[in-house]
Amino acid sequence: MTAEPNVPRGVRPSAVAVVLVVVLVALGALSLLAFRPPAAAPADVPPTEFSAARVEADLREIAQRPHPLGTADNDRVREHVVAAARAAGARVRVESGEVVLADPGKPVRVAVAWNVVATVPGTDPGLSGGRALLLVSHHDSVPTGPGAADDGAAVVSMLEAIRVLTASGGVRNDVVFLFTDGEELGSLGARLFVRQHGVAEFGAVLNWEARGSRGPVVMFETSTANAGLVDAFAGASSRPIANSLAYEVYLRMPNYTDFTVFRDAGATGLNAAFIEGLHDYHSPNDDVGTLDRDTVQHHGETMTGLVAALGERDLRRLDNRTAVYFDLVGRVLVHYPVWVALVLAAVSVVALVLLVVVGVRRGRLRPVGAAAVAGAALGAVVGTAALCFGLWRLLTLVRPGLAALPLSEPYDRGWFIAAFTTVAAAVLLLVARLVRRWSPAEVLAGGLLLVGVSLVAVAVVVPGATYLFQWPLLAGLPALWWAVRRGTGSLPLAALAPAVAVVLFAPVVSTLTVALGIKLVGVAMAVAVLAGVLVLPLFTALPRPGLLAAVASVVAAVLVTTSALVSGFDVREPRPDGLLYLRDATTGRSVWLTGDPEPDDWTGRVLGAAPERVSLTREFPLLKAPVLRAPAPALALAEPTVTTLADTTADGVRTVRFRVDSPRRGWRIQVSLPRGAVRACVVAGQRVESAAQSVPENLVFEFYGADDGAELTCEASEGAEVPVDVADFSLGLPPEVEALVGPRPEGTVLVPSGYRPVDSAVVRRAVRI
Repeated sequence: MTAEPNVPRGVRPSAVAVVLVVVLVALGALSLLAFRPPAAAPADVPPTEFSAARVEADLREIAQRPHPLGTADNDRVREHVVAAARAAGARVRVESGEVVLADPGKPVRVAVAWNVVATVPGTDPGLSGGRALLLVSHHDSVPTGPGAADDGAAVVSMLEAIRVLTASGGVRNDVVFLFTDGEELGSLGARLFVRQHGVAEFGAVLNWEARGSRGPVVMFETSTANAGLVDAFAGASSRPIANSLAYEVYLRMPNYTDFTVFRDAGATGLNAAFIEGLHDYHSPNDDVGTLDRDTVQHHGETMTGLVAALGERDLRRLDNRTAVYFDLVGRVLVHYPVWVALVLAAVSVVALVLLVVVGVRRGRLRPVGAAAVAGAALGAVVGTAALCFGLWRLLTLVRPGLAALPLSEPYDRGWFIAAFTTVAAAVLLLVARLVRRWSPAEVLAGGLLLVGVSLVAVAVVVPGATYLFQWPLLAGLPALWWAVRRGTGSLPLAALAPAVAVVLFAPVVSTLTVALGIKLVGVAMAVAVLAGVLVLPLFTALPRPGLLAAVASVVAAVLVTTSALVSGFDVREPRPDGLLYLRDATTGRSVWLTGDPEPDDWTGRVLGAAPERVSLTREFPLLKAPVLRAPAPALALAEPTVTTLADTTADGVRTVRFRVDSPRRGWRIQVSLPRGAVRACVVAGQRVESAAQSVPENLVFEFYGADDGAELTCEASEGAEVPVDVADFSLGLPPEVEALVGPRPEGTVLVPSGYRPVDSAVVRRAVRI
């Protein structure tokens, strides 16, 4: 039988519980509202302060059009960056070189990258033994978007940071601003820079990125030796938003940035980005009008703040311990060494165990009761995840059009978030109804035991996440002590742990729903419920929690239904699509291709009523998933050429050097060679062994921006012919192809780069040399 919670005489426990739950909800809402960038500063602030308004001209120049590596617009943007950096007072040089990216099991990428290096000399460069502070952003964009956010926001912020730095008289350390090329193709410019300079001459590397068009700038990655950098970041801006959990999550995602190259080379540094507004990412909507200027302000404030802090420190003597860190409502960054986190975790868990033991000895709680509550709480976590994944699967069956969106992320995500959050609340209320039979001490102990076990697990596996469980556990111990000592619960004390959990977990859960997407919302909701088990002592005191669970279930069902009804496409929320025209000059066949899950009004006009679904991954590794194919009219598009430049045989090995040209000046040229036909190839001075590059059965090279053609030298057996499969890809559909399909109708938009094949005309030719 549950003892009455300790509350003031004459006040009903259920009324207190309702008030406390409302306070917790309000606290969570405030935590999310605080997770915003600072307001953009006007142009008339002093030149020693960052102003988002002052970067407007730079931003409009850079984001006129897409400017991927190897294009005339890429040259235009680079020239503007050079001129603007020089006008701001920096010493500027341009570095270029051919880069070969040969990751095992993937196509070999080859391109010439152009980096802009702008240096503001320090007033006392000997402070750090000549080591400079390096800031990095990339000046290229994807082919499908103007790149206002990715990475124009960082580029213009760095240009403004140069102006601020020179206006303020500089700092003691040299500060180098690196604008890389080819980040979107595998951080090619960063690889070139590290190859040319290494990382030893830089005391810290600060990289700036974007995966959206708005939201606060979050520091989501650091090097292992990060305590000194985290300390500097804590005071760099009015919104020092970061947590050490983010890095643990990022490590487990298939993502990379330029910082990855520097980190892998041994550099110390950090990586920051804004991530809200996924549908603008890599899309035609990544333009000047969409980019949030408050976000640009946060970018710039953080940059200039870090330059001011690190520019005056000996970069050789930064605290190289690993830190646990987290922000409180986006205003204060708490940080301490990992060893402190591990000691705190050990002390907290020992204190929890001692309180449980004392409670058992005093008869205040029974082990079976605490274990039952902990088991029910764990069941709530697992059950919520299963329910959310199941509901999402149901939604995708009802609304298959969601598969056309990047990461299947719905436009009206607010309805989906509300639905899944209500599901989580319903599960917690149901569990509260089930555990009401146990004493307050047992309910408290069960929830805290699950949190304690979680703390131990993350302390061993991912110490950066310990803060999420550490502080709620400490906040929950007074309530357990009271229940063990008095034999009854104290609702105000019981609210401490969930209050701390709300402040810490609310922004994390919100960020997880953005970073992982709605299709993985079950992960985020499971994390939310793991914190939510701490609210069970309050939920058990609510009037009729079982009825409340039923009501929440009905509300969740309504929200899920509403989510399905509002998830269509229109002019405001267009359906992404892409169309390829493929002419095979060897077979004489021409076809239409699309990577879209189903044809829409535009692609359906050219694909017809019954396109076939085929896999072309062997011929075109870029087409990773099956595509839809239908016959297309023949067009006289110029085909790529293959010219033998040298052919020699020695010691039983035939060595043939050949050149591939694209008369159409295709942006991408693909050269595919059967692994059994060649032993190895040399490109740009780098040898690539055939056996190590199966994609899936061919040795594949991708040349980008190769206006002057591409050369390869390959080795084969003496007397053997070498089959060469060549294809060139245009950026967008050329006029003669556009004439066949007509303009893309309203309600559709070019699919963002990186998710499915985008508009292109491809001409393929197979020869034997």
